[in-house]
Amino acid sequence: MITGVSKRWWVPTLGALMIVIWLGPINHARAAEPGQQIFQSLCAACHTIGKGKLVGPDLAGVSSRREESWLKRQIKEPDRLLAENDPIAMQLLQESNNVPMVPLGLSDADVVAVIAYLKSTEQQADVTTGLPSRYMPTVLISILVLIGLTFLGLRVGRKDVDVR
Repeated sequence: MITGVSKRWWVPTLGALMIVIWLGPINHARAAEPGQQIFQSLCAACHTIGKGKLVGPDLAGVSSRREESWLKRQIKEPDRLLAENDPIAMQLLQESNNVPMVPLGLSDADVVAVIAYLKSTEQQADVTTGLPSRYMPTVLISILVLIGLTFLGLRVGRKDVDVR
């Protein structure tokens, strides 16, 4: 008998597995839909995502190039960043022929939704280059199942053999 191991070790393992299965099919693209609507109605006149520069810069990959806190400020209050002479904001102003980004009056929730949408566009691009993040729950579940089956096989397979 293995000491220190509960006879019912599989109960918490099964519970954890059920939680992972339950959380697994979350649709991340659906979470970004409000941000996409905001982007299309307010941002798409000046920005593209992967189609080149318009008035403002192309935003493809922006959430991996910039810190989220900076992105929040740039989207919510671009005029303040310019007033503070933020180096990134000043560079973007020069690249856009001195046409500053206009404050759009978005709420904090709207800004977070836009950033989630920008991140979702990057995740869609990553699908072709590596393991998509949406498969990670499946990989984790598979590993947990293999570990559980291994423990079960070791436990059930233990036989007392008397060799004389």
